Amino acid sequence: MKWTAKNGILLSVCTFNLHGKEENDGTRLRAIAERLSELKLDLCALQEVVVDGDKNTAERLAEMLEGLTGEDYRVHFVESHLFYEMYPEGVAVVSRYPFREVGVIDLNDLGELSPLLPRHAAVSGVEVEGRRILFVSVHLDHHKNPLVRKLQVERLLEELESHYSGYAAVILAGDFNDTEDSPALRLLKENGFIDAYRTCNDDPGYTFPAPSPSMRIDYILVKGGLEVLYAGRIMEEGLSDHLGVYSILGEGDATFQKRRSTCRGSCEPAGSTSRPV
Repeated sequence: MKWTAKNGILLSVCTFNLHGKEENDGTRLRAIAERLSELKLDLCALQEVVVDGDKNTAERLAEMLEGLTGEDYRVHFVESHLFYEMYPEGVAVVSRYPFREVGVIDLNDLGELSPLLPRHAAVSGVEVEGRRILFVSVHLDHHKNPLVRKLQVERLLEELESHYSGYAAVILAGDFNDTEDSPALRLLKENGFIDAYRTCNDDPGYTFPAPSPSMRIDYILVKGGLEVLYAGRIMEEGLSDHLGVYSILGEGDATFQKRRSTCRGSCEPAGSTSRPV
């Protein structure tokens, strides 16, 4: 695939749950980095990022991506809890663009209900061709009560409105631990967010649990002046218990294979393709 933008902007974005720490992380992370490098990524949301030694797994992936692509990548990591009570775990944003703003949104103060694990969103602001873009890595709770995730979304929307207004577009990407017809996802759509994968695909688009996924809980959601040009799933079995989601977003005159193209149900998945936490 080759996308170009004569005018405006073109963004390659993805989300992927790394499934914490594995015994084969050296080989596994290298394979993940190789696959991500093929996408020529601008922004990537990662979940279940763990700190092991002097670096977290997002930083290790960023270093590998730099070696594979020659590009500079920055990391914004937010710790939320411990992975199996040993390793600090959280969410991260990996960006090819310099961060103009970074922040954290606490998703734990929900009134009478509480998430099973402490949760936060990693917020990053970048500037692309003069446009301010907000990109947020999200990992909602796996509580059996869907109201917990709806309350987390309410909190997320309130914080975005209060502290991160003024962006040309907002992209939420991550593991939402919920299906597309859930109260949490419905609330996001009611507030103007577009489901990138569903914009382009009619198939179920299952992402969890790999290698034979039976539900879709990982999303890229877009609001503002960006058009969804392409969306699909990434990462084959063996790299995580999730598949990832990948999307091309554009503004202005974006072209694909020498013609104007907008994704409206005809896009093929962008690649082949435990516990939800």
